[in-house]
Amino acid sequence: MNKIITILIAALISGCSLRPDMIEIQQEYRYQMDVYSVSEKWWESFGDERLNLLIQKALQNNSDLLIALNNIEKSRIALRLDRLEFLPNISLQGEATKEGKADTSHNNINKFSLSAVLSYELDLWGRVRNTANASEAAYNATKFDYESARISLASSVANSYFLLISLKEQEKILQDTLDSYIKSVEYRAVQLESGEIDELVYAQSVAAADGAKAQLAGLKTQISQANSALAILVGGSLDEILYSDINAATRLPNLPQVPSGISSDILLKRADVASALERLKSSNYLVGVARTQWLPKISLTGIFGYSSADLDNLISANKSIWSVGGSLIGPLLDFGRTYNSVEIANLEQNASFLAYDKTVKNAFGEIRTALDSRKNSLIKAQSSANLVVSQQKVYDIAQSRYDAGYSSHLELLDSQRSLLSAKLSLSSANLEAVNSVVAVFKAFGGGFEYESDEETKELLGINANSQN
Repeated sequence: MNKIITILIAALISGCSLRPDMIEIQQEYRYQMDVYSVSEKWWESFGDERLNLLIQKALQNNSDLLIALNNIEKSRIALRLDRLEFLPNISLQGEATKEGKADTSHNNINKFSLSAVLSYELDLWGRVRNTANASEAAYNATKFDYESARISLASSVANSYFLLISLKEQEKILQDTLDSYIKSVEYRAVQLESGEIDELVYAQSVAAADGAKAQLAGLKTQISQANSALAILVGGSLDEILYSDINAATRLPNLPQVPSGISSDILLKRADVASALERLKSSNYLVGVARTQWLPKISLTGIFGYSSADLDNLISANKSIWSVGGSLIGPLLDFGRTYNSVEIANLEQNASFLAYDKTVKNAFGEIRTALDSRKNSLIKAQSSANLVVSQQKVYDIAQSRYDAGYSSHLELLDSQRSLLSAKLSLSSANLEAVNSVVAVFKAFGGGFEYESDEETKELLGINANSQN
């Protein structure tokens, strides 16, 4: 009966933990739709095989992503080490001594021993358990960091690829305009020689061509920079970064449909929020670890082996020895070391909570910005398209008036420059529109979804604190 009571008391004590309750998280927000689904490979919705291949290559070779994978492996090994603390330490101990007096060689004593030493800490206060739980939460955080890096990388590759397409579109617009200017200069030269125009008109034509050449040269530099940046993102070789141009589509893709409102479980669809939450959990467990320093550490030890004065017959049944014992080490006077350690752990938990709160706010800020940018970029793209139509009409009228002698050459050049500017602006507006779709996919988690239990959902206030 006494043995049963002892076992029950030990089991009760071993379940103790000095970890404090988690800091209460209160997140209240309105949502505009119940569910939404963003594909894990959201970039495939653009229907561009070149983009798909580039992102696939980047996910395999990008240095930042490989660093994130390395961090996962480090955290996994650290977790494995902490979990091994649940098991006893077993070591081999051997000893050989010879004792005697300095003034005589007689009566020397030889002693040989070989034994296995077992030591095991009784986790009465949850130090080992909380340490392992903290490492597990930190390990989970590194996995979510990888997801964040993965989503960010895919977004960066898509943005860089679309930038390259847009720049090449603008290059074609400028090249076509420059060709037109060069033909105009050649025609004006003939007119100047025949006396149909004065030198000012010819000089204006030359100046327009030179301006287009300079603008085109600057654009080629931007294309080279975009090629290099994209090659680095996808993990290209040094030769690819130095010399190769990435094969891009000839025009920006059609825009896919994207979510237009905020779901009630948006906090489960952001890898950065999940990572911040796991780090908050880890810091909470570490407070419990720090608090155990107030209490004694109790360990059991056992020695099983052999001891003999003769090495030849050391390992024999009649030379075997054993001992079992326990030890208790606790604080007596540490001049505030434990107190300050606990205070630091509490502050680390507060910092983790503030970091989590900041992450959530940044996430919702990104969502709002992405949705607003998406709406406004569509309006801007449509307005820019209308502007190109209007400026084309202005140019056609100016050309007709100049040919009929009703307007000056400078008026014609102004209409040409305005038309060129409108075409370039349309290309930039289309780039903003397609990038806004990428931003929405990224803001909505980019296909990531946190597989949480009901306790985590309750902690986040999912459904409970959301309001229709």
